[in-house]
Amino acid sequence: MIHPKISVIIPTLNQGKFIEQTILSVLDQTYKNTEIIIIDGGSTDNTIDVIKKYAGQIRHWVSEKDKGQSNAINKGLLVASGEIVTWLNSDDYYEPDALLTVVKTFHENPSVTIVHGKARLFGERVKSRIVGPREDLPLSGYLAFMRFPQPSSFIKREFLSTDFPLNEHLHYAMDFELVSRAILTGAVPKRTDQLFSHYRLHPHSKSNLEIRFMEEWTNVAYNTFSTLHNGNSFAQTLKSLSTFSITEGKPFACTIRLTDAEVEGIFLEHIHLHYHFHYRTFNRAACARICLFLKENYKGFYRKNNYYKYNFRLKFIPVSLITLIRKFRN
Repeated sequence: MIHPKISVIIPTLNQGKFIEQTILSVLDQTYKNTEIIIIDGGSTDNTIDVIKKYAGQIRHWVSEKDKGQSNAINKGLLVASGEIVTWLNSDDYYEPDALLTVVKTFHENPSVTIVHGKARLFGERVKSRIVGPREDLPLSGYLAFMRFPQPSSFIKREFLSTDFPLNEHLHYAMDFELVSRAILTGAVPKRTDQLFSHYRLHPHSKSNLEIRFMEEWTNVAYNTFSTLHNGNSFAQTLKSLSTFSITEGKPFACTIRLTDAEVEGIFLEHIHLHYHFHYRTFNRAACARICLFLKENYKGFYRKNNYYKYNFRLKFIPVSLITLIRKFRN
């Protein structure tokens, strides 16, 4: 088996409390052909002291103000020399054998461009759970929203050239846009059930800002529909149904063709995600608008996904009781 180098980019800002565990989780891997690139945004805590402690084992690091996480990762991409690339947030860490499993998966599947596995969500006052797709997805399934945990994903460097950086206007959905653009230009993903990373949730986690993720995911989905030869009508319908402002961007490059049924499936999955976001935030008006649209245009989808049940709960069960039930389940 060949031993390709894996570049692990660690963007960070004031995560001195966690970054040592992140660094050690790479250094302690059973697979050793790795390089660590740390892009610090000008930390004022003890982050730099921790980085200097391991400077001899870090390929490249810098501490300077940047324009956000996407900009930091792009800086890392400019110096990355590995055939396989990923980024790992400085409050997350890897399983000990994760990178060896990644290399084996790429080796056994030469046509694969993206490998993704499971992640464990954990944190203070967080019920630990494993996340990631349980079944293989069709290509179109990756275009509805971010389907796998980014810390547990790895991509071949060929899809991350200087002409293909992260969108620095995005701060929450840059990974989803990257995956969408890669899929649209021929990337081949491979799912594995292996646990690759541990994804920490804490009061300062970006993951707590679900509304920001939804807003940016919506914009990425809109641009995907606008790119597809048979997606414009879905782009316009999404725009009319969404409560989020949509910024029309430049269409993505596209070398694949999806059937009408596949594009419709992407649209329905994305709208389904919208509904449940609004359901969790008790936005009855948005839920009602989506339900009416689905009931009038996609009755089978409406019935299959039990929209009538969720509507009943929103209409007749007090918000305080729903909140209590959710708290008990979590």
